[in-house]
Amino acid sequence: MGGLILFRKLTGLTLGRLCRQLWLLAGLAALCALLPLAAGRAAEEALSGGVDFSGIILAVTAAEGDPLPEQLERTIGGMSDVGQYCSLRAMEREEARQALEAGEATAVLDLPENFIRRVQSGENPAVEILVDGSRPLESLLTLWVGQSAADLLAASQAGIYAVLEQYDLAPPVGLTRDQAVMEINLKYVQWTLNRQELFREEKLLPTSVLPISLHYRLSLLAYLVLSTAPLFAWICQGPWIAGLRRLRYARRSPLWALAAGLASCWAVMTAALFILLKLAPGLPAAAALETAAVWGAFFAGWAAFCALLTHTAAGCGGLSFLLALAMLAASGGIVPPVLLPEGLRQAGEFSPITWMRALAAKPLGYDAAEHPTALLLAAAAALCALSAWLYIRRANERGEKPL
Repeated sequence: MGGLILFRKLTGLTLGRLCRQLWLLAGLAALCALLPLAAGRAAEEALSGGVDFSGIILAVTAAEGDPLPEQLERTIGGMSDVGQYCSLRAMEREEARQALEAGEATAVLDLPENFIRRVQSGENPAVEILVDGSRPLESLLTLWVGQSAADLLAASQAGIYAVLEQYDLAPPVGLTRDQAVMEINLKYVQWTLNRQELFREEKLLPTSVLPISLHYRLSLLAYLVLSTAPLFAWICQGPWIAGLRRLRYARRSPLWALAAGLASCWAVMTAALFILLKLAPGLPAAAALETAAVWGAFFAGWAAFCALLTHTAAGCGGLSFLLALAMLAASGGIVPPVLLPEGLRQAGEFSPITWMRALAAKPLGYDAAEHPTALLLAAAAALCALSAWLYIRRANERGEKPL
């Protein structure tokens, strides 16, 4: 009972000291709310809105007199999904190359002679694609489309070969080989026309799961929150902890003082984070409170750990800044996750900023990581355990003037 009374008294003293920093905390809270909004919009503009792309124009050529380019232009022109990013133009070979050089065409598709007949017979004829290297975005998209088409064509040819091998082993009565080839190709044409039933559409983002703006807003918010650790460093440093050494003479564990500091830090940060999460990502009230409580628990352990590894608020600030910056980079909060090296991207899954971002995004319908609450609470418990060990060592040190 005496320990609980001491805990209540120390918590009141700590909260009273924190109230003296109320205006500073309010200013930092406003900064933490405004900067993520600006950063999110800037990142969205840089990674999506700022890209000038209106689709690719593919010039299709073939041997002189071959009607295939005109047929493809009419057929592909009627496919609305393909037309969103690619349009075909039938041209002569020389005309197509001149259009590519003049920038009027993104790429040239040069079909070999008797292309359709060779495909129907099970061959995989070589197709030449010419792209403009000065337009990397369109060129990469063109090559990706061409590679996808080549993969589909190779798969269809493999199917034709497999069926024809079975036909040669035991030819059905009344079905000629030409009829078998025709029926196979008609089946593939039917699958192509009904391709929406075969493929699943997926929107690709440079930030993997979250929309660009939300990804950077939450990333920067988590980073700024972790960078405010110096504001709470005095709880575990200097005259404050030196004055609490007197608890030894009352036969009380110094861990009661640490518990009071952690509880005070958690309460203040939970209140501030509730407002920030309600404003910045726009979370519902219940979800914002739950997320703020978990973020606050991790922050309390984080602030105590950084403060106890150093001896001054400036040292705590430098350490928390560098560690949080490293976690921000690993989590894809600076360079988009898809551009990170594979090893760094995998390591970023264990970054607390990744877990904080996922926890805040979950109420909005995004599953950016599994079990972020459990991971953050486990990390908070580990930091508090390490802080308790360091706190006892610090409390037993000599040489600092008491409060």
